[in-house]
Amino acid sequence: MTTLTENSTIEEIKSFLLFHMDEANENKSKVNPSLTKQQVWDINMNAVLEGDIRRVQLIIIKNITREFGINY
Repeated sequence: MTTLTENSTIEEIKSFLLFHMDEANENKSKVNPSLTKQQVWDINMNAVLEGDIRRVQLIIIKNITREFGINY
């Protein structure tokens, strides 16, 4: 798994989320402590799967990288 950059494609974002699926659990989110890691994963995966995320793509990349870390 490579790191995400601001130029990452939607497919790369989806692959990153799928790679980190097992880390999506009931622990408190780093991005938004009122949510669980599972909820953050669900919200971002749904956004990637259901619509045009170009306007918020950089925010999604920053949030999921912060939440699930960087793997090489």
